[in-house]
Amino acid sequence: MKLLALFLVIALPWRITTHMSLPPNGEYQRPVVIDADHVTLDCKGSSLVGDGFGVGILIQHHQDVTVRNCRARGFDVGMYVVSGNHFVFEGNDFSGNYVDDNYAIEDLKPIPHGGLVLNGIQDSLIQENVSNGNVAGIQILNSSGIRVLRNTTSQNRGWGIYLYGTTASSVYTNTAEYDNRSCWSGRDSGCGAAGIALTQHSDRNSISWNILNNDGDGIYQGNTPASISDDNEISYNKISNSVANGIEATFSSHNYVHHNSFDDDNYGGWFGYAQYLRFEYNTVRGSRTKSIQADNAQFTRYVGNRFEGADVLLQPWLGGTCKGNIFSGNTVLNSQIVTTGCQ
Repeated sequence: MKLLALFLVIALPWRITTHMSLPPNGEYQRPVVIDADHVTLDCKGSSLVGDGFGVGILIQHHQDVTVRNCRARGFDVGMYVVSGNHFVFEGNDFSGNYVDDNYAIEDLKPIPHGGLVLNGIQDSLIQENVSNGNVAGIQILNSSGIRVLRNTTSQNRGWGIYLYGTTASSVYTNTAEYDNRSCWSGRDSGCGAAGIALTQHSDRNSISWNILNNDGDGIYQGNTPASISDDNEISYNKISNSVANGIEATFSSHNYVHHNSFDDDNYGGWFGYAQYLRFEYNTVRGSRTKSIQADNAQFTRYVGNRFEGADVLLQPWLGGTCKGNIFSGNTVLNSQIVTTGCQ
């Protein structure tokens, strides 16, 4: 990663190998390297301030490290963690690092910039952090067993929380609002941005009790067979005013989406080519285009939902197949369920 080379030329890093607490509310014009296992860094509200390059806090190939109450701003990446397990990152602020409204995010590849980037970690806790105003708030790559709790990742020009190849993790009670960007289609027109994005087989995760407002997509699970994420449970989220979709899960399989509210999105849900989806006990209101659209849907179940104000459309598309779908016990107000052409 080029940013690691840049990190070395900004300033001599502050190398930490034992427990350390900083004086409260100070400001330091230098980065930090944590270079030992079983240590805690408590910044007590102090800030590490960069000049637009490098990494604020770097951890590589360690375990059982805790970082709390630190602020890192003005870097290419606020904190970057590579490989290890049993980390705790809590009460930190990674706002105000690299931001670029024109960065190519539509291919859903990780962005080596932004607030917090974690790559190849296991069994760790990320809680009560703030990561606003970056190109991406929190990115978790190639990891498993991560608990992401009560973080705020808003006003990023890409993704709030991004999982790439990350499995068996929990994303609960976070707030991601106004994670949006501009592109060829116009100012703040979505362009692949999302409050929460899951891609590259980020499977068997639980995404629940989050607040996702005014994002590009509320939850985005990719739009190609290579980028799909399957077997996820998505429940009790409050999603509203999405520029594109409350949730998109194109090509996905065996996702369980239940007890969510989708209010005033463009599409409440977009499930093209999805299979074995369970969409149950959700409320979808005020969608501007469709409550749900699912081209070539197969073996999906819509049970106990409330659809109000826009149609539900399942259809075969471009010679594809729409079959085996079930609707039961739904409430439909000022809208209709359309399945013309489905088997």
